[in-house]
Amino acid sequence: MNLRDLLNSLARRWYVVVAGLLLTAGAGVALYSVIPVSYTSQASVVLLPPKSASDPDANPYLRLGGLSQAVDILTRSINSDAYREPLVKRNRGATFTTSADTTTSGPIILIESRAPTPARATLMTEAVLAAVPEVLDQIQSNLSVKVDSKIDVTTIAVDQKPKLDGKARLQVVVGVGALGVVLSVLLTGLIDGLAISRRRRRAEQSAAEDAASDTASAASYSRSSVTASASTRPTLPQGAAVGKRQSKGRQAARVHRTRVSTPSED
Repeated sequence: MNLRDLLNSLARRWYVVVAGLLLTAGAGVALYSVIPVSYTSQASVVLLPPKSASDPDANPYLRLGGLSQAVDILTRSINSDAYREPLVKRNRGATFTTSADTTTSGPIILIESRAPTPARATLMTEAVLAAVPEVLDQIQSNLSVKVDSKIDVTTIAVDQKPKLDGKARLQVVVGVGALGVVLSVLLTGLIDGLAISRRRRRAEQSAAEDAASDTASAASYSRSSVTASASTRPTLPQGAAVGKRQSKGRQAARVHRTRVSTPSED
C-alpha cells in the first residue's frame, strides 16, 4: 500500500481514525495523571586549601589549583554505599547524586537531590550538605592529616525552592501518543483493505453465479426449442396413411402387369 492508497483509506475510514485518536488522547490523559512527578533540589560546594603558614590571611580562593584529586575522592566516597545508605534511609523516597562540576576548572562539587515532594527534596539536599564536611574530615583523619593542613569545604549556592521535573512523565505521554497515532493509521489501513477484499470476493462470486445462471438458462432454452420443433412436425391421419399405402401398392401392380404384357423382341 503506497501513500496515496493510505490517504484514501484514511479518508474513507475517517471514523476509525477519530476513534483511535480519542482513545490515544484518553490514554495520554490517564497516564499524565497517574505517573508520579519528582522534584529536584541542587546545591554546590567548593573545596578550599588549608591556610598558608607563610601568609595565613591570604585569600584561599587564589590557591584552588591542585584540588581536583580531592574532589574525585570526596565524590566517590559520598556516593559509596557506606555513606549513601544512611542518608537515604533517613529520607525515605528521596535520592541524591554528587559529581564534579565539569563546566569549571575549580574544585566544585554539585549535589542534586530528587524526591516526590519539594519538602523531601530540600531535606535530602540539607542532609548531603551536612554530610560532605564530615566525610571530608574523616577521609583526612584516616590519613593523619594535621588540622592546619586539612582541606576545608564551603557552600556556594543552594536552591531555595525545588524544581518540578516532569521530563519522565512527558516522555511517557509523548511516546504513548505517537504509538497511538501510528496504530490508528495502521489499523485504519488494515480495516479498509479487508473491506475492499471482501467486496471484491463478493463481486467475483456474484459474477460467477450470474454466469452459471446464464449458462443454465441457455441450456434450458435449447432443450425447449428442440422439443417445440419436434412437436410441431405435421402428421397424417391414420386412414389417409392406409389409403396412401394401398395407392402405392396398386401403382406397383399396374407397372408389373404392363411389363409382363409387353412382347419380347426376337
